[in-house]
Amino acid sequence: MRKLLVPLAGLLALSLLLSACDVQVTPDAARVDGYAISASTLTGSMRAIAQDAGYRCEVRAGSQDQIAIEGTGGSTYASSFAADVLTQLIEYRALHDEVARLGLHAGAFARQVAAAQLPQALNPATTSGCTTTGAQVLADFTNPYRGLLDQFEVDQLVVLAHLAGVTLTRAGIEAYESAHKSAATLSCTSVIAVASASAAAAARARIEAGASFASVARTTSTDPSASSGGALGCVFASQFTSPLNSIVASLPVGQVSQPVAFGSGYLLLLVTSRPLAPATEVASALVSTQQSRLTALIATLTASAHVSVDPAFGQWTHAATGWSVTPPAGPPDALLPNPTAVTPVAAAVTPA
Repeated sequence: MRKLLVPLAGLLALSLLLSACDVQVTPDAARVDGYAISASTLTGSMRAIAQDAGYRCEVRAGSQDQIAIEGTGGSTYASSFAADVLTQLIEYRALHDEVARLGLHAGAFARQVAAAQLPQALNPATTSGCTTTGAQVLADFTNPYRGLLDQFEVDQLVVLAHLAGVTLTRAGIEAYESAHKSAATLSCTSVIAVASASAAAAARARIEAGASFASVARTTSTDPSASSGGALGCVFASQFTSPLNSIVASLPVGQVSQPVAFGSGYLLLLVTSRPLAPATEVASALVSTQQSRLTALIATLTASAHVSVDPAFGQWTHAATGWSVTPPAGPPDALLPNPTAVTPVAAAVTPA
């Protein structure tokens, strides 16, 4: 499934903030085209992340470098993390403004799709060693931060659908289904995995002689699905790895495939039925095809937006990877400075 921008898979350097109750901050951490991102929004978001043990596990597991979350003081966090999360908030705002500019509809159906997508995006990688589910990670965030993530996910989805030429409403998706039957159809598929071409041919011969696919899978297949008769479930054919995606898409219902070389072994495939997918699943599959375009769009939006940053949190700068907040100069574990001790200066504004 599509991985989201937040908190999202790929976003490892999460910023955390001063948590000392006596620290005072200036009202605005940043402004995006005149809209203020308050320091309280920044600090509340950071605190929500800092206190979510499941998400912290994902952050550390997904990083190739050791991430120093906390700063060197007892109640502070590394300023580089604050700069990263402020960059996230700026991106969120720029995308939200684009949704409004385009007049896109973010109604009940879009929120239903987002509610299904967001926990999946927060699921840890199977190799991470983290045991908390994405749903639990989301539940452990504070209500304000969870609401912020919900809105960003909705904004992403309606823009992704727009990029695909579809309105993210139930009516819009049903119209897409009518015009693209193959793209809206699931393939309920079973598999038999064996070590050699001859073993695959022998298994296929048993099925042609009258044995059921499920019984041969249970006694022959090395795939984990063998215990369930080889059943893999019902998914879009496009979700299979190439070349299986094209084979599944073209295989007639009820017909066993010829042996297919895959990895170090061979497979037999069987499509048992092709039901029409629920509208929410069609929407999820559709928007996943536009993810790279969304990433490029967000880069364009942040490059063209007028952004100013409180110098206590860094500066809005451009690098090869795009625009982002660069933290105040200092060692990697420099403390986030007390904004009241910093004299604000005119912040840089991106080119119009």
